Amino acid sequence: MTKPEVKCEPKKRVNIVSLQLVKESSLLYGPRRITNTRLAYELFAPYLKEKDREHLYVVGLNTKKEPTFLNLTSIGTINQAIAVPRDILKPAILANSASIIVAHCHPSGDTAASYADIAFSENLRKACKLLQIDLVDHLIIGCSTDKYSSLKEQGYLKSED
Repeated sequence: MTKPEVKCEPKKRVNIVSLQLVKESSLLYGPRRITNTRLAYELFAPYLKEKDREHLYVVGLNTKKEPTFLNLTSIGTINQAIAVPRDILKPAILANSASIIVAHCHPSGDTAASYADIAFSENLRKACKLLQIDLVDHLIIGCSTDKYSSLKEQGYLKSED
């Protein structure tokens, strides 16, 4: 009696990994807490005011609304910045953020929210809710101007599903 031949597949190697946030630099933020739209604008404006393409940043906040990180998430074209919730929320999760604020610039200087801006914010809000991270606001900052708009203040960030 002969044994049936058993074919063994090679074993799959699985990587054991850890993730960490890497601090590239830091900045001093005078007010310490972001409690309103103007303070959020003042944090983002130096990074978004003189751009020739859309840039999207995210800031993470702790439970006291103190900023804990600022991350450039996307550099786009003259009229769009492609970003997905996964890319925005990754640093927020790694930094153990309670909430986030996102901001992007419009090189045209026009701070009106486009349909794409509104849809993006709604998708991000839903993703944040699943991860129990509060989306505080989404700002649109006009390049080469002192103008900005808040999607929250305009009623686009609704808390219900």
